[in-house]
Formats: sequence, structure tokens, C-alpha cells
Amino acid sequence: MKNDSITWLEISSLALKHNIKQFIDNIPKSSKIMAVVKSNAYGHGLNESARIFKQAGCHWLGTVNLDEALILRKNGIKGRILVLSFYNPNRLVEAVKQGITLTSYSLKSAQRLSKIGKKLNRIIKIHFKIDTGTSRLGLSPENAIVVLKKISKLDNIIVEGIFTHFADAENPNQSFTNKQIRVFNQLTNNLEKQGINIPIKHLACSASTILNSRSILNLVRIGISAYGLWSVENDSINYSELRNKFNLKPALSWYTKIIQIKNINRGRSVGYGRSFKAKQNLKIALIPVGYWDGYDRKLSNIGEVLISGKRCRVIGRICMNLCIIDIGRLKNVRTGDKVTLIGTDGKNTITADELADKINTINYEIVTRINPNLPRIIIN
Repeated sequence: MKNDSITWLEISSLALKHNIKQFIDNIPKSSKIMAVVKSNAYGHGLNESARIFKQAGCHWLGTVNLDEALILRKNGIKGRILVLSFYNPNRLVEAVKQGITLTSYSLKSAQRLSKIGKKLNRIIKIHFKIDTGTSRLGLSPENAIVVLKKISKLDNIIVEGIFTHFADAENPNQSFTNKQIRVFNQLTNNLEKQGINIPIKHLACSASTILNSRSILNLVRIGISAYGLWSVENDSINYSELRNKFNLKPALSWYTKIIQIKNINRGRSVGYGRSFKAKQNLKIALIPVGYWDGYDRKLSNIGEVLISGKRCRVIGRICMNLCIIDIGRLKNVRTGDKVTLIGTDGKNTITADELADKINTINYEIVTRINPNLPRIIIN
């Protein structure tokens, strides 16, 4: 594909497929994989990533809301889609007609779907969410049996799945995760004793699939690690071993081009607030990326980019649409030369993790905040 953009992202289809294979190879054959594509596929492009994950052998796709799921259907994405969180009740008829599976976390939401199922003369499959420790969406285990008994008697409703969400899965100390697993398993065992058998059970996310085999049931939800990024904390006792077992490859690279080169004299200030003052004569380059594009303003005066394979420092405050780069150590740089914000150039690499560490956040935030309007180009 010809790329005429000044700022763009490249998404490696080979890396995405490779990452899914790492999980396929390390979970039981009886377990299916759901690739979570919420939030524009963690910034990687919703439709593009979904197609690649289906090709890679994922049986399910997970979205955060109904809008994302309907976008996938509109773009020809077939197969099972689960809306993991909230949805607009005014679009439920459309969801049912499109064969989208919805999450329920209350009797009221299931009753609403039952009415729609009867009206459309369709059986609606739902997954029920249990809150075992995050205090977010989901019904408490103490109330779940009573509610699920009532739901099981509703017309046109089948509770196909039941799941929960871990609060501390990235922690090498898995004590709280194990507690959540025990609570969930006890609940499903009690449900079965009451004659309520729910076929699909899912607990595992990226981190728990890597760290805790007890969390792996017959469906696992792979989010950030499907894109080659680690959620496991680096101080895990067997971190290096896990890195070798799950050889993840980041799929996203972020590029732009130099739009102007200029020289400034010693003592000249740079950018808003005059937060940088040149201590010597400098050559600088301007690039058309700012916090509107998702390049965090907290990277002002500490961020780095790659030009001609070398690290170059961001100087001055990051603007809404511009950054200023110190290119004094480079030779033969021209307007139009490529600049790498995330990715590899020559022997140097800048990762989402590096940017996250610089501003005390997580790699999730770095990639999901990249402006969805920027073109995502599939390579390989």
C-alpha cells in the first residue's frame, strides 16, 4: 500500500499472528482464545487487528461495548463476538439480529433481552459477569445463584458463559488472583449442584494465562499481549523464563517525518513556557506530532525519537500538534526524513514500555491514546 501520510502507524500482521500462536502453543487444546479488540484494538486498529486475529485462529473477539461490535459486523467480521462490558439498550435489537453475544450482570438486563428474544422469535445467548474482587461491573457471588436461577427460567435466554475479571493478575504474588479463582470455582460448582450448567467459563487474561495456569478454563481472553506487550511485572521471580516461553513481539511502530530544520543560537528559548533554553548553538527539527496525536505532554524535555538510527531528544514543551527535536549530533538530515516515535531504526529501538517508564504510566496507556484518526498500515 502506498503511504502518503506524514504521520502513520505500521502494524505487523506477522507479529500479531505470532503472539496468538504463543498462547495457542501454551494452553490446553480444549481452551479457546478470545482476542480482545476493545479501545481500537489497544490502539492498533479495530477492523485490521480483528481480521488478523481471526486468521490466526482466535475463536472469539471481545469488545468493550456494542458500538465496537457493530462496527466489526459492518466491516464484514464474522464469527463470535462478545461485548464484555456496557451497551446501549436502544441498540439491543440490532445486536441480536447481528448475532452479537452480550454480557449480563443483572436480572433486569436479562429480562430486557428475554423480551427482545420473544419479539424476534430468537434464542439469545448471554455471558454472565461475576464480581469476585474488582468492585466493578458484575454481580456479587453471594447473589449470583438466586439471580441465575431466575434467569435460567426466562424465555428465549440461554446463559452460555460465565466469567469474572482479575484485579491483580500482573502481580507476581498471585495470592489475590488465587482467591478470586477459588470464589469463582466455588460459585460454578454450587450452580451445577443446583442444576445450572454453564458451558463456557472464562477467567484468564494475558497476565494470568502467563503466570497462573489455574486461571485457564475453556476460554481465555488475551488483550495487551496479543499486541506483543507485556503486562506481567518485571520483578516476577521467573520473568526471564516467561519471556522465553512467551516470546512476544510488539506489533506497532509509529512514524512521522521532519517538516522543518532550523538553527537557533545559544540562549534562545524553545516552545511554550520557555521550558528549554539552548546552552549552545543548536540545530533543531520540527515534527508534526503532539499531544493531540497521543504523544504525551509529560514527555516534554525527556522524550526521545530515532532519526537516522540515532536517539534524539525532545526539547521544549510538546505542543498540541508539534514537537521540537535536538538534531545537533546528526549529519546530512533533511526535511522529509523519517522519524521513529515507537519502533526500531538501525540498532536502536524505542518501545511503548520505555515511554511509559519515562512518565510513570503503563504501556496500555501509551498505545491506546494514539489518535485513532492516524492511518494504521498493515505490513508483512
